[in-house]
Amino acid sequence: PILFSVLCFSSYANISLASEIDDLMSMDLDDLTTQSVTVTTAAKKEQSLSDVPAAIYVITNEQIKRSGVRSIAEALALAPGVQVTKISEFNWQVSLRGLNELLFNKLLVMVDGRSVFSPLMSGTFWHTIDAILDDIDRIEILRGSAGTMWGGNATNGVINIITKNSNETLGQFLEVAAGEYNYKEVSYRNGFQINEVTTARLSIKGVQSDYYTFNDDEWNSYNISFRTDYVEDDRFLTFQIGGYHTKSERSDWYRYDILETPFNPNDPMSVIVGYKAGLDDFSRGFYSNLNLGKTVDDTHYEATLWIDSNSRTEPSANGEYDTLNTDVLAIKQINPNNELTLGLGARYTKIKVPEKKADFYLGMDPYHRTSSRQTEREQIYNVFSQLETQLTDKFTSSLGVKVEHFTRNNTTEIQPQARLLYRVSEKHQLWTGIGRAVVTPSAVDSSTDTYMVNWHNITCKTDNSKCAPPAIILTSGDINMNNESVVTWDTGYRGEINNSFSIDSTIFFSKYKKLRMLSNKYQLCKYGECIDGSILPGQLDIYEYKLSDALEAQSYGAELAIYWQPTQKLNFNLSYSYIDTQAKCSPEYMSCNTYDNGGYKGLYNHQPKHYVSLQTMWTLNSQWQIDGWLKHKSSVSSPIAFYKAPAITTMDVRVAWQYNQDWPLVEFVVDGLGSSTYEDLPNKAPLEEVAFLRFSWTKL
Repeated sequence: PILFSVLCFSSYANISLASEIDDLMSMDLDDLTTQSVTVTTAAKKEQSLSDVPAAIYVITNEQIKRSGVRSIAEALALAPGVQVTKISEFNWQVSLRGLNELLFNKLLVMVDGRSVFSPLMSGTFWHTIDAILDDIDRIEILRGSAGTMWGGNATNGVINIITKNSNETLGQFLEVAAGEYNYKEVSYRNGFQINEVTTARLSIKGVQSDYYTFNDDEWNSYNISFRTDYVEDDRFLTFQIGGYHTKSERSDWYRYDILETPFNPNDPMSVIVGYKAGLDDFSRGFYSNLNLGKTVDDTHYEATLWIDSNSRTEPSANGEYDTLNTDVLAIKQINPNNELTLGLGARYTKIKVPEKKADFYLGMDPYHRTSSRQTEREQIYNVFSQLETQLTDKFTSSLGVKVEHFTRNNTTEIQPQARLLYRVSEKHQLWTGIGRAVVTPSAVDSSTDTYMVNWHNITCKTDNSKCAPPAIILTSGDINMNNESVVTWDTGYRGEINNSFSIDSTIFFSKYKKLRMLSNKYQLCKYGECIDGSILPGQLDIYEYKLSDALEAQSYGAELAIYWQPTQKLNFNLSYSYIDTQAKCSPEYMSCNTYDNGGYKGLYNHQPKHYVSLQTMWTLNSQWQIDGWLKHKSSVSSPIAFYKAPAITTMDVRVAWQYNQDWPLVEFVVDGLGSSTYEDLPNKAPLEEVAFLRFSWTKL
């Protein structure tokens, strides 16, 4: 049933340009076609998408607005190649081109060029990346290896969330929303002119809701940001500062005190019992970003400096990390046919995680991350170059290489790429390319350990003759592992068939080496007696897995994006992806055929292969919009129940109304219309239909 309640006051419109209502209630294909979109992520410069010899997709602000999403992560499912898995109402895992896992370490995610990758956990915490969606100009998704320009973690691709220049957000904006499961949201923005060449804005957003649809655990998120832009002739400067605070409750959280009752293997009642403790998971962060550029004669210079400080209390990701990053870039037009890009950068990171205690088995969380080194410092240095050459009127080549050094494991990696673009005509292009990229080494797999209470073992045998002792599963990192790497070849066609139909297609093949996996299990302690001669109280069993780099994989697939505007008032955005991944052990490590010691192998081999997204945007008239978003992922068949999953198809619907440009924009959105309870992937939280109402105003 759809139960929602809302009261919303918000603001829209009074924009002096001809009728903002017409901009809101209609969209020309020219705003979406691959020929007119400008991107910056592919080569760190502004260029037409039609000039990019790589697989790139742009999610526009209009697409985000009319999809009805409440978060950045949800909007990413509009793009081909991107897999978005919903973990809860306000948490997601996002991957690109397969190898889908909770913290995907093969995708570089940035906001205005500032990396939001966690150096502690080697992934992206999507619930901490939030903004007023109206502040976002576009999201650029570069698929394929992009190590030459962006370095570590740009192995499967790059997502760059680009916010609007402050001169595009002048005036005041207010948005209020509410809906089922105690969902409430308020956003406010104030944009203002400082002088003729300088503008600024302050944005504030707060969200409160149930974290899950099946219980009333609370979710809170608060975000504040400030941006100012100076633009004059041949120079610019952008400064940003902001922070976030999130809190999620876990009412079903248990802790275990293994020594509370001494274990007796002959007593059927001698079993460890967890006590309900609850958990408040806090994530907090602060950032500041300075970007400036200047053009002198035939050379453009840019410099970027950003700092980032984050912390989290959730036991598997508990810790703090601070990052300082600086990059400089020069793009020089050597002659009419050759352009050279040179750059270098440095990153300094401090990581602090809880120190491992000798009595870590007392008052245990179900799982927890610790380290023998409480504080670590690491640096990353890089230098790169790329030469773009106009070979003929139709052919353009791009050759580049990055050399990157990681002090964490004292390794130096070379990440080259070669690309070629062929212009069949003004509206049709073919391209191909090959590149190598690596994953940044991180604390999660090199210097930290994770324990898990094996509550499945805390039971008695069925005949009640003997009980299993309490057990702890320990997963240990290994600093000696090699860096994960990938070599990807892809090729594609991009073109405008006619004035109302545009197509973008890609095929790719990737080969991965040194992927992480779990090694064989070793029993360190049995009934409290350990192999090193020590004795643990409580007759603990302790089993250890070590992470190793003995996994290889290859993936191949195809991606398709179509824009079609059959009439002036009706638009379709279709994306389709086919992704097949096959993982195997390296030749020197053959025993990884079971789930226990090949879990990552099993995970990579059992994922949906087909993904479809169809967004329909229908403008009835100057006051009404009706939009739909169909999403589908194929089933997963496996003899192992853990991986088996049915096909999932959902339909989101948005109805919007605005009487005129001085009135608020009113939106009614249903996420998963008519859906019965389902899981986005096996062993994830149950999901179901959710409805909400949103009001927004803008006033200059």
